[in-house]
Amino acid sequence: MTGISWLVTLVVGAFGGGLNAVFSDGASLLPSVVTLSPGRTRVVRVGILGNVITGAITALSLRGLIYISGASLSANGGSGLVLLGFCDFFIAFVSARWVTNEVDKLVLRNAVYKAASAPAAHPDVVGEMEVAPPYTLYVLTDRLLPRRAGHR
Repeated sequence: MTGISWLVTLVVGAFGGGLNAVFSDGASLLPSVVTLSPGRTRVVRVGILGNVITGAITALSLRGLIYISGASLSANGGSGLVLLGFCDFFIAFVSARWVTNEVDKLVLRNAVYKAASAPAAHPDVVGEMEVAPPYTLYVLTDRLLPRRAGHR
C-alpha cells in the first residue's frame, strides 16, 4: 500500500466527517463542553473539527485493519480504488454520525426531562422519561400535551 493511498484515505475520511458536521448541528469549529442542568451532566459537542478528526481516524483504522489482515484487495486498478474510497467515506461518515447522535440523544433526553419537570408533569411520568428509550420518550412527551376533548 503506497503513501498516496494512505493520504487519500485520510482526506476521504476527513471529508466524510466534515460532511456529517454539515448535516448535524456542528456549527462551532472547535469542540465544546456543555453542562446540562438536570444532574449536572457534561457532554462534549464535537464540532466541525471533532467530526473531521473522527472520520479521518476511523477511515485510517479501517484501512489499517484491512492492510494488517492481509486481505487481497486490489487497489491498483481504478474500480478497486474507487470502491475502497467509497468504503472509507461511508465508514468515516457513519462513525462521525454515531458520535454526534449519541451526544444529541443525551442532550435531547435532558432537555425533555427538564421540560417535563414543570409543575404540570406527574413525578412518576418524569421518572419514566428519565430512563425511557427515545421513541418511548417521544410518546410520553406527546401524552403530556393538552388535547381538546375527542381529539386523541
